[in-house]
Amino acid sequence: MKVISIIFATTSFDLSFSTLAILCPSVSSATGINSLGRQPSEHKKSVTFDDGVKPGVDTNTSEAATIAATNIMSSNKVRTNETDTDQAFLFKPESLTAEELEEKIRQLKDPNEPPVEFRIHNNLIVISKIVDNCNLNQNGGYCWIFSTRGLCTVSQDEVIFIFDENITNASEIISDVLIHIHQIYIDATKGTFVRHLSLSLSTNSSTFLGSSAAAGFLYVSDPTPSYNLLPDAPYLFGILIHRTELPTAQCFPVRLLLRLGYEYQSYPWPLVSIVNRNALFSDTQHTIMSLLCDFRSFTYVLPTIRGLIISVGIQGSVSIRIPRNRHDDILKSLEQSSPHALSFGIMNVNRQIHTKHLVTIQNSNDQQYETRIFSSSDSNNEQIMIGGNFLVINASLRSRDSPSSSPLDIQQSGSFSTNNNLNAKVNTIEDGIMLQIDGDALKVLKQCLRERKDYAILAKARTIMTDEQKDSINGTIVKRSSSEQLVEFLWVDEDNDVNRGVRSPIDHFPMDGVRNSRIHYAGQRSPLFRLRWTDLFFIECHLNNNESFDPTRLADSLAKAFTQALTPFVDMLVEAKYRKLGLRVTIDRENASYLAGSNGEQLSPFFLSQLDDHMIPIVMKASDNVSRAAPSLVLELVFYLLD
Repeated sequence: MKVISIIFATTSFDLSFSTLAILCPSVSSATGINSLGRQPSEHKKSVTFDDGVKPGVDTNTSEAATIAATNIMSSNKVRTNETDTDQAFLFKPESLTAEELEEKIRQLKDPNEPPVEFRIHNNLIVISKIVDNCNLNQNGGYCWIFSTRGLCTVSQDEVIFIFDENITNASEIISDVLIHIHQIYIDATKGTFVRHLSLSLSTNSSTFLGSSAAAGFLYVSDPTPSYNLLPDAPYLFGILIHRTELPTAQCFPVRLLLRLGYEYQSYPWPLVSIVNRNALFSDTQHTIMSLLCDFRSFTYVLPTIRGLIISVGIQGSVSIRIPRNRHDDILKSLEQSSPHALSFGIMNVNRQIHTKHLVTIQNSNDQQYETRIFSSSDSNNEQIMIGGNFLVINASLRSRDSPSSSPLDIQQSGSFSTNNNLNAKVNTIEDGIMLQIDGDALKVLKQCLRERKDYAILAKARTIMTDEQKDSINGTIVKRSSSEQLVEFLWVDEDNDVNRGVRSPIDHFPMDGVRNSRIHYAGQRSPLFRLRWTDLFFIECHLNNNESFDPTRLADSLAKAFTQALTPFVDMLVEAKYRKLGLRVTIDRENASYLAGSNGEQLSPFFLSQLDDHMIPIVMKASDNVSRAAPSLVLELVFYLLD
């Protein structure tokens, strides 16, 4: 693992008072602290769009950190006494004697023993194993893995917790992890889910996992690893966070994740949690984020754009690439921004583009934030682009008669021209980029973003790069940047980085890039089992804008018909080992059909004959309602058979 130290000059807050005032609220409205980054629902049935795109459309430093962390933790306690609507009991892990615990640990460590299975209830189990030389731990050694099976039945991604080998309180680890997973299940049945970059916090105010510093988990979607103990995609890795890191995790989690990666030399972030580690962030008053986020009551946070890429060139140029299907998110950020400023951040690291990334560390002496470059093990010294976490644009400069900025239409002109009267400045600040321009230029930029047009400005580079210096760790040579750099805002292809690794239960059709909705739906009951609809995939959904046909209404009708047809035969479905079922429907004027399957093959003729009477009338009617000019519509619904 390569770590490049102090390549960027440390950026201190030498901004004027007026500039600081410009950066203060309004930046973005938070979704509410009680949600903790999750998506609440007040209805029995709700649709959650995973990527946000609809189908077819004054205290001292230690006190400040403590107050912010307390606010977050207290908001989580309201769920302590809630009970699962589907369970008649409150889960409590079995108590193990010292001898039983020792035997359990022996089974966990013995490579010849199968993984230990902890059954929380009939529809939720946890697979656990302590593995040596685990490829999920870049530093080698033991990994203690907890992996769920069954959260998918309540429209929740499966979760994975991995701990390092330095575990001395095994009994508390087992108990707290199982209770925490059960709470996630309960929340999911009520329509509250953990997603990428969201939090789930411990309801215990004293200790968690045997540590008084541990607060809960920050989740990341990382399908890169391949390991036999991992569940089928989609799944999330939970990374343990410190209580004093909660404000950073709540307001800008990518910063904390990259800082963890830098600390433990795992690019871009580690998947293994270390229980008894030191906090990496505490004070939040010495960071620019204190101007962009409300660390006390979380009434506003830094807006983040899915698929956004912020890059710094080796010579100091800056490129901001915005996916075209995130235009609504940009418009929302514009509406919530102040007239004199604009800011937004990233939600993930694009590893195909960036093998180096900006990261910020907090100096333990004076609590100031410093800039570093963090490199992956396979990066090279010729890497052109370095990733950034956020962009801040403020109109702190006075306007000049000769504007220094204009829209850039690459397709028409292919070039950018400006005069020598520069009136913009760009520099790195912590793990992001600050662009200072005049008020007129900011108005032009905002208008271009509203109209989804490319834009560029020539700016003076301030502390983008230092003079040539040789890094003491790996000998990397960093070239001096030029004094004038181009800052580009480019609209790029749509962001389709969703559902990586997900496969259809019908025929293992890959769902990579296929958008989906999560369904919170009670389903049909039988005396022993329940068939639950959990996912709706839009394999093809490009209806005309004036099309009155509603694919979500069709999906609802299909789901009801599917469950009504098969509920009387759930015992036969279980006997046939059909636990996860799929229904794929194609609707157009020339071809109306459906497929139903499980375990990679079609259902047996008996089940298909039961479905025909329910499905064919709905499919034919939907086909008649689609106009001749409309492209075909292909939907896939996923169901789970529950005990």
